[in-house]
Amino acid sequence: MRRTPLVALVAGISLSVLLAAPSGGAAAAGGIKVQVVNVSQSTPSGDVLSQNETPIAINPANPANMITGANDWNYNDGCAVNASFDGGKTWSATLPNGFLPGVTKFTNDPNVPGTGSYDAGGDPTIAFSPDGSVAYYVCQAFNVTSPFQIALLLNRSYDGGRSWQQIGLTQVSTGTGNGVSKGSNGQLPDHENLHVDPTNGWLYVTWAQFDGQGTHSPVQVAISKDRGDSFTITQVTAGPIRNNQDQRVVTDQSGNAYLTWDNGVQGGKGTVLYVSKLARGSSTWSAPYQFATLNNPVCLFPPTCFNISGGQFRAGGSYPAPAFDPANNRLYVAYADIKGTYAQIYLQSAPADDLTGWTAPLPVAAGPADQFAAELGVAPNGRIDLMFNDRRYSANRLVDVSYATSGDGGTSWRTARVSPAGFDPSQWGVPSGDSFRPFIGDYNGIASTNAFAEVTWTGVSSPAPYNLDIYAATVTP
Repeated sequence: MRRTPLVALVAGISLSVLLAAPSGGAAAAGGIKVQVVNVSQSTPSGDVLSQNETPIAINPANPANMITGANDWNYNDGCAVNASFDGGKTWSATLPNGFLPGVTKFTNDPNVPGTGSYDAGGDPTIAFSPDGSVAYYVCQAFNVTSPFQIALLLNRSYDGGRSWQQIGLTQVSTGTGNGVSKGSNGQLPDHENLHVDPTNGWLYVTWAQFDGQGTHSPVQVAISKDRGDSFTITQVTAGPIRNNQDQRVVTDQSGNAYLTWDNGVQGGKGTVLYVSKLARGSSTWSAPYQFATLNNPVCLFPPTCFNISGGQFRAGGSYPAPAFDPANNRLYVAYADIKGTYAQIYLQSAPADDLTGWTAPLPVAAGPADQFAAELGVAPNGRIDLMFNDRRYSANRLVDVSYATSGDGGTSWRTARVSPAGFDPSQWGVPSGDSFRPFIGDYNGIASTNAFAEVTWTGVSSPAPYNLDIYAATVTP
């Protein structure tokens, strides 16, 4: 969640730093082919403002159909949406129509009111139904004045992302008493993530429920068995827990669900990682199992914390990114940790029938530079795909995006640089008053098929500092 007031377009500020990735073009490294596109379609005039946090979903019935979203700081402060029907070569226009309806009172057209009732929205997460007939988009909606109402809203598209519900969205987060989703007194659902089980079409939406009591944030999981018409909510963590966040759900080929998250123990950021399992047909999650203890979690949340070198900016750090390997019946989790001078990406895995049997954490693409914000995908054939922010290409000065792939369960890796050029995130960001706040998003996106992986991230386009763009790359291993 961004927790910022609505803003108007801000112009007239320029910075000298600009190393932006161009649209189009293909590059190959180690046999890996990369095709990059600027989804936001920004121009040098700066007609598109900041967009970050970029989930990606691929239609299982038609891999040429993809949908990505973003936090959108254009005319309104809401959720962006863009669709592709040609395998990521071209995308629907960001302006004026690439804006999720049914959430906010405004749209990206100053002359057209929105069909929702909230001031702003963000934290996008997207998935398709198993047959591809429905696309689901969860957006966190909130008001910026007291009592700061907040809700997680589910929108649906029945034409691959061309159009979306204008009204009648499903509110996922509900409840009464302490920890409700009103938004007042520090109570809010945050860091939500959506997963659709490919075996039965059930929807899983999970979030951290900050309940207004300091850093107390139990994990909530909402499950829908009727294509998002209604949800049943369970709480996986309970008691005197602190700073549970970054929770995600994946499922296996039998319909069992696996939930991962990080926990701050004494209130810090993501010190330990947990996993819990929900057997198909059960209503009770297994007791949380701690499978990792981080040495020094990457924390990019200034002014509270910033523990890598260089100018400060907000971004994703050490959150655990899970994916399930149906070919080998294993759960994989990737995350960043600082065990020496630099943050690196590590991978662990466990067999589905023994969540106490985790492999030791091994670095994926170790190098003398910081890596963070990993996203993980596994193709149906068992190929592992990773993307992450990487500063190896600039002597640890600029942020790029790397892709890594393994066909042997993570024993060996091939890697490629995805972004054609890097940038300094401390010099780019989102509108904040008369200036900008360096913030490139808390997460990126990856989705894997047997033929390719699609990755999405926050890049930049001139003019600085506001033109954060959605970038996408089709990566053929």
